[in-house]
Amino acid sequence: MALKNTRSQTEILESCRIALQNVETNPVIKPLMEALGYNTTKIDEGKAILNNAKTLYIQNQELEDARGKAYQTFEEKRVAIDLKYATDRKKAKIIFKTDPLILKELGLKGALPRTYVKWLETVSLFYNTLNTQTEVLAKLATLQVTTQSVTDQLAAINELEDLRAAYIQAKGNAQNATKTKNKAFKDLEKWMSDFYAVARIALEGEPQLLESLGKFVKS
Repeated sequence: MALKNTRSQTEILESCRIALQNVETNPVIKPLMEALGYNTTKIDEGKAILNNAKTLYIQNQELEDARGKAYQTFEEKRVAIDLKYATDRKKAKIIFKTDPLILKELGLKGALPRTYVKWLETVSLFYNTLNTQTEVLAKLATLQVTTQSVTDQLAAINELEDLRAAYIQAKGNAQNATKTKNKAFKDLEKWMSDFYAVARIALEGEPQLLESLGKFVKS
């Protein structure tokens, strides 16, 4: 009973549902299974395990969707900030190309970091420096780097940090739900494994009836 992809898990749920439904409705299978302990109470036990797995599967899907949406919102904001920063960075390098001290203060020395935390640190340093050093910002006015644009970027950075926190939380929720769901599927697998083992014994005289329980039988 594979747990590797969404499709296989939906198939597992459906095949188990059919098996537990048919074992109670097939007039030949039912008494044979009851004789080996799989009466209504025992089948209800399996149904409860199945329903739990289905419920957790649905919850996991919802949390995975929430994680995906949270990441998309975060990433769209990050890209927008990065695009604006890339342009402002070029402008500052032009204006201050002969002033290595200011270039250093603005974090413009060397390549732009690729990791998120270092990238954010570099971008924040740039705009915070411009925000506090008005004389430096004034020199960029001719290239349309203004007090308002700096304020907007700082506000966007604050929003980005909130969005990343929301994404990390959504990711953690989804990961925890995946772990819980997989445990439920393992419980279902164990119960159904025993169920099919008993069914093979019960239906030794009628092996083709195993197909009613979702098991392919060679003719």
